[in-house]
Amino acid sequence: MNEPALDTLVSVVPLAGRPSVEREVAARLRDLIVHGRLTEGTPLRHRELAGRLGVSPTPVRMVLGMLEREGLVEIGRTGRAAVSRLTREGLEEVYAARFGLEGLAARLGAEAVEDGDVARMRELLGELKGLAQRREVDAYLKTRWELHAACYRAAGRQRLLADVERFFWRAERYNRLILSTRARFARSLAHYREFVRACGARDGQAAEHVIHASIRWGVELLWETLPSEMIAS
Repeated sequence: MNEPALDTLVSVVPLAGRPSVEREVAARLRDLIVHGRLTEGTPLRHRELAGRLGVSPTPVRMVLGMLEREGLVEIGRTGRAAVSRLTREGLEEVYAARFGLEGLAARLGAEAVEDGDVARMRELLGELKGLAQRREVDAYLKTRWELHAACYRAAGRQRLLADVERFFWRAERYNRLILSTRARFARSLAHYREFVRACGARDGQAAEHVIHASIRWGVELLWETLPSEMIAS
């Protein structure tokens, strides 16, 4: 399989001299990985990336270490980096984190949402319906987060919200595998109808239950389709 050419993926706009170089490099590489433009196993060579981004290898090396901690990059014993594989273990770990954190955020948020929050969630649910019909994965995932966040922000727990968002986007590559058929879009949308209904009723336990059911569904769908780290080459 041919490796994707980095020069066709990374915009050659120098970042040197601009504030928060590492943050910008991280955002650019994270976006390429989670949107599937840098596929699993793609080598991430420090000097090549640095040249394409117009920075020194140092911030690239720092960013790759950070993305390794996020589960998006694998760094071998020799220091060579590559886009991490999608595995059963990775799926299990990120979805277990989402199960706990998002369940809590959903329960607290649903109990605290105001009428304006619920109205916004219903508006976003309408947008999701159209996106699901057209199977527009990128826009669907973005709008999904906006709907989630309308609930989670109501809890007023900023640290919790930041952790939830981090794991939500870390799971995006797996979410893309889930949204591969029209039937799966329909099932996903059904979960969101239930979630918005629970928030409208200010029923925190019901909102938490919907999140848990949705996450279990995703894991069950993907588990058998992914390799295990114990046997994958």
